[in-house]
Amino acid sequence: MRFMRLWGCVFACAFCNAACSDDVSSDNPIGAMAGSPAASAGVGAPSGAGSGASAAPSGTGAIDIAAFKATGLDKYLGTAKPAQMESVGMETRYTFNQADGPQCLRGAPFVMAARDSGSEDLVIYLQGGGSCTTALCRATETTTGMIPTYGVLNAADPENPVATWNVVFSPYCDGSLHFGDSDISEMNRAHHGLRNASASLDVALSKFPNPRRILLTGASAGGYGTIWITALVRVSYPKAKLFVFNDAGIAIANPASPDGFRSVLGEWGAAQFIPATCDACRTSPHLTPWMSWNLQHDPSLKLAMFSSYEDSVISGTFLMLDPAVFKQALLEQTAAVVETAPTRAKRFLVNGTQHTVGNIHTTAVGGLQVATWLKQMLDEDAAWDNVVQ
Repeated sequence: MRFMRLWGCVFACAFCNAACSDDVSSDNPIGAMAGSPAASAGVGAPSGAGSGASAAPSGTGAIDIAAFKATGLDKYLGTAKPAQMESVGMETRYTFNQADGPQCLRGAPFVMAARDSGSEDLVIYLQGGGSCTTALCRATETTTGMIPTYGVLNAADPENPVATWNVVFSPYCDGSLHFGDSDISEMNRAHHGLRNASASLDVALSKFPNPRRILLTGASAGGYGTIWITALVRVSYPKAKLFVFNDAGIAIANPASPDGFRSVLGEWGAAQFIPATCDACRTSPHLTPWMSWNLQHDPSLKLAMFSSYEDSVISGTFLMLDPAVFKQALLEQTAAVVETAPTRAKRFLVNGTQHTVGNIHTTAVGGLQVATWLKQMLDEDAAWDNVVQ
């Protein structure tokens, strides 16, 4: 029990250090190589529904929609509608009634936003910031829903590869990495992350029903969120080309605490969503097998991963690992994910202690900017490759 409390405090403190900035914000552990292989061909499912397998957008094989639905992550799709809408320019903010499910940690309204740029393509961004466990709870508890103007969300940056894309911005205000599903009334805590993310996806489906390409991304807590929200996006959009950019949420664990993260998942009501067909997701101290599992069940999915070797939030504050130990685990675990799908999964690993990409133009290796690297992925350019400094 004392170890769990210590682990929870460290976990929450790491988020606290990052909670004031969307460029700095999350952490986790559980994974090593993935579970069952992708299912064979089947009939394509309509957006937001259906079962079986769907023809992959790139024609490389069948997407196993049934496997993604089997996680249960789609349980709240279609259950909440916005109570209020406010439009300012190209941006519309949507506020939900707490009684319908979406809400922040202490019951404040969940507010998200969408930006319609008239594009055929869509960015779904999961915000980072904060964490809440019984041991220590310090997390962002409210949101205005306003779309920030940094990184891939900056529409005014002509060198941002997704500057002209439509945007759905899913804020983070419940402290459970975008997939909490529990109420702890005696502590006045509502971990409704999955309901919030699902409400954002419902708005996306209503406003942008048929995007050509989707980039699911997020930094820190939002980076971790991409691991499980991949299933939710794929179930919602079985026909779109899906790209994922996990920024500083690669889910390396401290080998001394193999069950710590799973204990927190239990508190958040999120352990139920671990894929039943991914044995490694349930046994490994890392969460990377879930990323491999996503790749195996969607043969068109492309995944980009970013981290520094000595991430000060994850390896330092959160995991309390010697930087050399963290670096070795990072290299091994990202290599395992890449090995699952060598042409569809790539890593961008840099020296230093930075947490998240930050500036997509100044973060670079050998003159190759992260912005250019992401554009290569999105354009399906053969030049897109692993960048290991």
